Amino acid sequence: MVDGLKSRLARAAAGVAALALAFGLGGCSLATPSLDEVVDETPAQAIADSELVQAGTLTVALDTSDAPQVITGTDGELVGYDIDVATALAENMGLKVSFVNATSPSSALEGGEADIYLGATANDESGDISTEGEVLQNATAIFGINTGSTSAASTTVSASDLTSARVGVQDGSASQEALARVNVVASSTYSNVNECFEALAAGEVDYVACDATAGGYLARSYEGVFFAGTISSSTSYGIAYLSSSSDLADEVNNALDALATDGTLDAIHQVWYGPVPLSLSSEVISGVTLATSESASDDESASSDGEPMITEDINSLD
Repeated sequence: MVDGLKSRLARAAAGVAALALAFGLGGCSLATPSLDEVVDETPAQAIADSELVQAGTLTVALDTSDAPQVITGTDGELVGYDIDVATALAENMGLKVSFVNATSPSSALEGGEADIYLGATANDESGDISTEGEVLQNATAIFGINTGSTSAASTTVSASDLTSARVGVQDGSASQEALARVNVVASSTYSNVNECFEALAAGEVDYVACDATAGGYLARSYEGVFFAGTISSSTSYGIAYLSSSSDLADEVNNALDALATDGTLDAIHQVWYGPVPLSLSSEVISGVTLATSESASDDESASSDGEPMITEDINSLD
């Protein structure tokens, strides 16, 4: 792992703590995962400048409003999981990195504004746009809390536990819909995920249902909060390219494979999402049955009856 990324990860861990304090979140210190020894040499540029929007630079489009994957700091600097993954990809390819805001791959890629779009799903594919690789998974997750009087064994949660427990959720959210699909009625609803976690820490609820990434980000700032598992199918987020950019796609995929193999991707994930594992595919809570036709609830824009769903909201990151 190159020196630039190591420094960025250290700053990211410190930044998560600073954001938590600034937004009044109850706090535990954030431990940065151990990383490999610094590799001083800079890799040779892996792709010709003719394949890039900017010479010597990987220009990455992403949705800058998609907290906590991307967070805009008070100084305007972009930080977050997606930012660190993009930086690591560029460094592995011997490139600098720059970012442009886009809510979908088509506008940025077809308009020649970016080389890749980070955070694409299979739904983004078209004749001109291809998606490959996997950088993140998300799903509706359950988070609990252990107090000093409880044992580590209490981190095991089943579907029957949820039906008899006090569960908090953001009102009108996709996670509330996911709870309903597994026959769990939330005992308390809140206006955003922050309030859910404040209620969990205060003992007002036993569990919180929310996006895995949002919950993992907030869990880093609360003593004893643990990830219990998921109650929805997981959605995979990858990288979108122009279908004609096969050489670029190959080199970015090679870099992504290297980050996965040497532990860099997992280290970045731990910094931003704490207790949540990188892969959620096998993390479904015991006793929860997922319908084969179910799409991941965290990314639904509408409920089963066609009514619009509210996107999970971390109010302090708006």
